[in-house]
Amino acid sequence: MRIKPQQYVFYCLYLPHSHRYSWQSPYPAALEDSTKATVWFMHHIHQYNVDANRIAIIGDSAGGNLAAAVTQRLTFNKEFADLPTLKFNALLYPGLQAFDFLTPSFQQHGAKPSSIATKEFITFCYSYYVIGSDGLKEAFYYNTHTSPEAKSIYSKFLSHDMIPQKFKQNGYEPPKNKTYGNEEIYRNIEKILVHPDAAPLLREDLKGLPSTYIVTVEQDPLRDDGIIYRQRLKDAGVSVTWKHYEKGIHGMFQLFIDPFSIEAGKQSVQDLIEYANYQFYGK
Repeated sequence: MRIKPQQYVFYCLYLPHSHRYSWQSPYPAALEDSTKATVWFMHHIHQYNVDANRIAIIGDSAGGNLAAAVTQRLTFNKEFADLPTLKFNALLYPGLQAFDFLTPSFQQHGAKPSSIATKEFITFCYSYYVIGSDGLKEAFYYNTHTSPEAKSIYSKFLSHDMIPQKFKQNGYEPPKNKTYGNEEIYRNIEKILVHPDAAPLLREDLKGLPSTYIVTVEQDPLRDDGIIYRQRLKDAGVSVTWKHYEKGIHGMFQLFIDPFSIEAGKQSVQDLIEYANYQFYGK
C-alpha cells in the first residue's frame, strides 16, 4: 500500500537523547543516562509547553530495552512517584533479555546473513553491555552462560509456551537438556543478567505498567522477546497492542522515506502514529 506524506503528520515534541554506548561504558551507563534524561525532561515539561498527561517513552531494538527498563523504573521505583504518569510505552522489535538465546526466533533467524540483527551480532552487543568486552560472546551464542538452577527459576518468565504455535512450525527444536551451563560464568554476571533493569522481561510483577505498544517482525532473532513480553503484560492486566509484520525487518522503522523506504516500514510508522493519536487525543 502507498502512504501519502501528509498521512505522517502528527503533532508532538520529539525529545531524542544521547547516551553512553556499551563499547564505551557497559551496563548500567546507558540506562542511567536514559533515566536521567527522562526524569530531567519530566521535571521541566512546563518549559516545553507539554501536557503532563501526554508523555510516552519509545525505543527500538536495544533502545527498546532501555525504553522498557526506564518505564519500569518510573512505574515501580518510589523515588519517581512524583513524576507524571506515562501515557504509553512503545517498544519496536526490542531485545528484552540476555538469558535465553534459544528461543524459536533465535533458532529460526539467528544465522540469516540478510538480517541486520544476527545472533552473532546480538550476542556480541550483549557481551559488551554486560561486561564491556566480547568475552561472553561465545557463551551467550551457545547459551552456556546460565546454570541449571537458574533455568528452573527463570523459565516461567521466558517460557516458549507463551509464543503462539504458528511461530514454532519450522526451524525450531524445543530445548530438551536443561542441565547444561556454566556456574562460574553465571555467578559472575547473575546480578546483571536477571536484574529487570537489564532484562525487563524478567521482572516478576508487571502489573501497573502503562499501556504498551509492541512491534515485532518475522525475520528477526529478537521477535520472541516482544511476543513473550506481550503475553506477560496481558497476564498482568496491562493494556497491550501488538503489531507483527510478516514482511518486516529489524530496523524497518527508519525505512519509511523514499527512495530507501519499504512498505512494512511505512506501515509501521503509520500504525504507531494512529496508536499515539488515539492514546493522546482519543482519535
